[in-house]
Amino acid sequence: MPWRWPWTPRTLDRATFQIGDIPPVQSWSGVQVTPDRAMRLSTVFGCVRLLADSVATLPLQVLRDDERDPLPTPRLLQRPSADHPELADWLWAVMQSLLTRGNCWGMITDRIGAGAAAAQVDLLDEGRVAVQEDRDAPPVIRVDGQEVDRAELFHVKAYPVAGSILGMSPIRYAAESIGLGLAAEKFGAQFFGEGAVPSGVIEADQHLNREQALDLVETWMLRHQGRHKPAVLGAAKYRNITIAPEEAQFVETQRFNVSTICRFYGVPPVMMGGETGGHEDYSSPEMRATEFLQLTLRPWLSRVERAVSGLLPRSQRAKFNAGGMVRATLHERYEAHKLGIEAGWLLPSEVRELEDRPPVAGIDERARPTGGGAVA
Repeated sequence: MPWRWPWTPRTLDRATFQIGDIPPVQSWSGVQVTPDRAMRLSTVFGCVRLLADSVATLPLQVLRDDERDPLPTPRLLQRPSADHPELADWLWAVMQSLLTRGNCWGMITDRIGAGAAAAQVDLLDEGRVAVQEDRDAPPVIRVDGQEVDRAELFHVKAYPVAGSILGMSPIRYAAESIGLGLAAEKFGAQFFGEGAVPSGVIEADQHLNREQALDLVETWMLRHQGRHKPAVLGAAKYRNITIAPEEAQFVETQRFNVSTICRFYGVPPVMMGGETGGHEDYSSPEMRATEFLQLTLRPWLSRVERAVSGLLPRSQRAKFNAGGMVRATLHERYEAHKLGIEAGWLLPSEVRELEDRPPVAGIDERARPTGGGAVA
């Protein structure tokens, strides 16, 4: 019998994907996971905030394909949309959609000339977009139920899938870990907030009725301010109750959950307050920043650069300036500047610009060699 693929990614001829109304994922922890609920977990929010802040705060420049000097900032990057007139807010919203739903959609609402480069892109709530894919026909995209030409839409996908124009949702793939984290946080809040376990036991040497026991508890609570009531068993002495190991295990669960969710986003756990080990314990902040840029942030920068470049004229491309994230120590920078000036490929005026110092008139001329030497 010939071998057959054990499953097929799409068993129907037509499949409709509603981007915004993603059904909640019922995790084994008993918690339903949605993008909005996932953002309430501190680790998910922290990873999204870190990546979105890092991308949104980097300078985004426009270059010609054959040049390295940036062009004047186009109108698209000066005021990208009506809802997000600031470029940093627009980029943050793009990243938030990618990191929670796997796709970001926008409507091109203004162009520089008929059919020319985009001048404004208003981002769309995912609930307004529906994509219908047919293996024998081009995808059909609808916004608010109306079919829209794909050329009028801005679309970025986080994790591409073969055979689909949509990206994978990281929240759906991390649903079990996120559900576990939410369940652990709920358990901790209820445990400490509701006082389900008494803080201690008051034992009396005589039988107490209900009124006497309540009066004893109230007297104790007035004398010792706190929310957790002790239990009254029957002797006139107080005994502390410690948390059982299985009840305290949620602390370890939360610590492990941080590392698990960080793996989904490629964020070093140490950046989310999680445990670390190995070389990360001894690496400098500069080394960690370089690793974060190279291994975690650069793929996201590349995705956004390609998407924004698609909105520009064909001879232009968008490029993030990430040099500020990999600054070396002061001594290392000054040594590198010195080598560049002595080799002749770096000018003192350029060094001052790199170090954010004001220009000094004639500094390049003063740095040139005098040209004197022995004559044979």
